[in-house]
Amino acid sequence: MTYPLTASVDLLNILLQYASKLGMDEKTIISGSGVDLWAYKFNEARIPVQPFHLVWTFIFNRAGDPDFGLHFGEHTQKLLGRHLIFAMMMNCENADQAIRKNFQYHNLIMDMIRPVMKVEKTSASLTWEMNHPSLHPERHFSESILSLFVFMMRALTEDQFRLKTVRFTHPCPESTAEHERIFQAPLEFGHKNNEIVFSRNYLDTPILLANSKFFNGLEHLVQKALHRAYAVHSWSEKVAQFLFKELLREKSFDIKTIAGHLAMTTRNLQLKLKSENTSFQKLLDEVRKEIAVSYLEDENASICEIALLLNFSDQSAFHHAFKRWTGKTPGKYRKKQEPI
Repeated sequence: MTYPLTASVDLLNILLQYASKLGMDEKTIISGSGVDLWAYKFNEARIPVQPFHLVWTFIFNRAGDPDFGLHFGEHTQKLLGRHLIFAMMMNCENADQAIRKNFQYHNLIMDMIRPVMKVEKTSASLTWEMNHPSLHPERHFSESILSLFVFMMRALTEDQFRLKTVRFTHPCPESTAEHERIFQAPLEFGHKNNEIVFSRNYLDTPILLANSKFFNGLEHLVQKALHRAYAVHSWSEKVAQFLFKELLREKSFDIKTIAGHLAMTTRNLQLKLKSENTSFQKLLDEVRKEIAVSYLEDENASICEIALLLNFSDQSAFHHAFKRWTGKTPGKYRKKQEPI
């Protein structure tokens, strides 16, 4: 890789939320880890691996949980289930395509590891490689990833997924009760790889209610999100990234909210955007248009639903805005995209 290894702010926020569940507030974490969380949470899209590791280590030590990694992985999957990547996966043709797409865009979550799927005649396995030789996965980091793999596979297969075995490079811990509960499979410790092994047949599991048109639109949005995550240099890019994420989360906001997250006044942000020949409204229109076009490719999504998802007051307001952007109403635009 030619860029520093990082994790997404999404993953950092999931870790902080988990810490909150364990009774730790952000002031305690900042003081104990020595990491200024505010320098990463809102101003940039990524947190370098070193400060992320410091935060992880502090929370782990403070938690006092002998199965911290397993429990964090379990917690993380519940939240990542609402992530854009997972939405794309659930519109893939089958589990095999979903996994491959997850791994293709995995850097959107973190680029410290490179996930790998190995497929043989009757079995398949999910594992990963570290993206830098100086990085060595410790037990709880490894167990969090393996538990994430398992919960992901269960979601893709409507909870039909069963493991053949789970392998860990670290020695067997004093208690494996939580490993048995989560993995429900034979456990092997002291192995050369961290991996889960399962029947190849699970890869052919069709994704229930998958929509190929919706998948194409979502993959386009994932590609855009990945580009933004590594190309946030201007203030307009920072604002567009915030808008993009918040709209996909169906949250309400205004320029004052964004200025606060960027640690500046509304007036200062307006001046910075003006110096880049743009404005908050122009950026909002561009991001809304981009997302709207992708959503309109899904024939099952009503125009009223899309209007609400994009934070418009009603369908009429969305109708007028979309016509201003494209010269067509949402209905006519959608009809033009239909195959003849």
